[in-house]
Amino acid sequence: MIRTDFFLLTLVFGSLIINCSSFKYNLKQKAVNMKLSAGILFDVDGTLSDSFQLGFDSTNAVLKRNGIEEISADSYHQGTRYTTPTRLAWHVTGDTNNPIGEELGRQFDELYVELVSPSTAAFYDGMHQLLTEVKDKYPIVRYGALSNACGAYVRAVLAANNVDHIFEVQLGADDVAAPKPHPDGLLKLVSLLDGLVPSKCIYIGDSPTDGQAATAAGMLGIGVTWGSHSAESVAKSFKIVVHTIQELQDVIITQLKEIEHS
Repeated sequence: MIRTDFFLLTLVFGSLIINCSSFKYNLKQKAVNMKLSAGILFDVDGTLSDSFQLGFDSTNAVLKRNGIEEISADSYHQGTRYTTPTRLAWHVTGDTNNPIGEELGRQFDELYVELVSPSTAAFYDGMHQLLTEVKDKYPIVRYGALSNACGAYVRAVLAANNVDHIFEVQLGADDVAAPKPHPDGLLKLVSLLDGLVPSKCIYIGDSPTDGQAATAAGMLGIGVTWGSHSAESVAKSFKIVVHTIQELQDVIITQLKEIEHS
């Protein structure tokens, strides 16, 4: 009987030691992962997706439906710094706060999201490769997306390009308290990517408001010049500006190395 009890106690204590060791290892591994984790956060239109024609045509379709004069491509590009309702209000009246924007924006979102496809909202050439190669080299990198378009559109574009499974968080202007250039959306992205901090995140966009939001959120902003805005306007709001997707990939890798050793 004594031997049996001693044997049972030995098993119990042995199990406790193993469990404690495993718990300590898991805690240590979690700490290492948190230290190495980095967030790569993207704007969508003009950054990931070459969707100008979709947005431009949808805008003019809504304006024409409502008996309003159509806009030029240049006007559309300028307006992309706004959220959809304020952009439509600006196009029509010059006043971003005009209430007409709400109804026009609702109509636009319905049409815009419905027309998303692999052809109308395709990623820029090389973007898929960038996402894959960065993730392969740094598996602990976590992707998120934030746009001033509606959240349904963001999710539709990522799904159409078959990358929705690697973007853990996908937000639009209607998912956050305040749109870019306010930092609210980026800070919400970081909070939903549990374990990340803004200083270990990078936000990539094509609009001056993207750079302003990144700065306000306390993260590095990288500006791209293949979207709706001129290189000069992008350079005013970003610390780093890139002109090709290969250049963007090289800069991301450089920044991840710095984060890894910080």
